Amino acid sequence: MPPMARRAAIALLAIGGVGYGGSAAYLRLNETRLVYHPRELGGGPVQPLPDSVHLVSAPLALTSADGTRLAGIAIPPADTASQWLLYLHGNAGNVTSSFLPLFYQRMHALGLGVVAVDYRGFGNSEARTPSEAGVYADARAAYDWLRTVQKVPADRIIIYGHSLGSGPATELATRVEAAGLILEGAFTSVPDRGSELYPWLPVHLLATQRFDNLAKIGRVAMPKLLMHAADDSIIPYAHGQRLFAAAVAPKQWVELKGGHLRAFLDDSAHFWGHVGEFTRRLRSDLPAAESPAPPAR
Repeated sequence: MPPMARRAAIALLAIGGVGYGGSAAYLRLNETRLVYHPRELGGGPVQPLPDSVHLVSAPLALTSADGTRLAGIAIPPADTASQWLLYLHGNAGNVTSSFLPLFYQRMHALGLGVVAVDYRGFGNSEARTPSEAGVYADARAAYDWLRTVQKVPADRIIIYGHSLGSGPATELATRVEAAGLILEGAFTSVPDRGSELYPWLPVHLLATQRFDNLAKIGRVAMPKLLMHAADDSIIPYAHGQRLFAAAVAPKQWVELKGGHLRAFLDDSAHFWGHVGEFTRRLRSDLPAAESPAPPAR
């Protein structure tokens, strides 16, 4: 190679190396901002539930294991002997933003009470930087409130995780007793999704926020309902397929439509029919339903 061409090639490699290193450094330094979005989807301070949903709710005040002050809402069931849903939301918004009031309304109509907590840095919770360990502790604080303050038996608690909430929901289900676990729009892990979004970067080496659901779901013994929209553009359908394959029985799969946020509205009959049947089986002597592997997409 002529000297001039060699120098040009070295210069291009150096520029590429700097650019690559800069991208990796940016990802590493901004990881928290890329994973957590408390101000999006109508986030910020929590607003009262609208009168149109006809729900009675109370503000929830908790303290996480490290002393972080947490806030949320509690919607008691009509019957004190009913089940409670512990709802863990995604990486954006807060416990009353977006379509969540309508979601709570339908859950309450099934006879369930609902408790939903905002992770640190979200909603009215203390403005601390979110982290994987912190989110796990915050979910556990909500579970402990149900068990110790509300005196709800473990077999009347259903853990529900949507999107990022699938991480603390799955982790919690490996550590506590509960009637069942519902995951909607769940991912295999944050690094897996990050590698799909940034395939040119070593995301698996750089990530500190992992939420490795795929490694944990096989340790969850309680009945599981996994739901995923085939047209989900935020968390690909294949993530749900892999989680279902790794889960142990009893497990049930539901394919939805309506994208990442609107399946309970756009595929209403299908969504609520399966959720209603799952919760009914959990409070009865009926065995948990089983599903074959989800179809390929």
